[in-house]
Amino acid sequence: MIRRHQAQWTQTRMASILPEKAADILKRLLDGSALGRNLEHVEVYSVWRVVAGAEIARHTRVAGLRGNVLRVEVDSSPWLYELAGFHKKHLLAGLSSNLKKTKVVDITFKIGKF
Repeated sequence: MIRRHQAQWTQTRMASILPEKAADILKRLLDGSALGRNLEHVEVYSVWRVVAGAEIARHTRVAGLRGNVLRVEVDSSPWLYELAGFHKKHLLAGLSSNLKKTKVVDITFKIGKF
């Protein structure tokens, strides 16, 4: 009986000192950290230009991500009204299908300077 417990203890101890994969360590460090969240935001910035297309991207810029709401700045009122009224559903669908880690449930548009 003592030998069996000793063998289990030895196996547990050996497993704790075996090397881990770097990918597993990085994933554990990034999950839930500010850096991990920022990396997810980078994905949104890069996908926005693809989903929006050249014409819309010329008049917009991603201002940030608050929770699951994407904030987008627009260069003029006509573009703001067009995007909010006619393109929002299409843009949300495109973001949903192209984003792997980040979930965007809404987009807010505001006039911005850029």
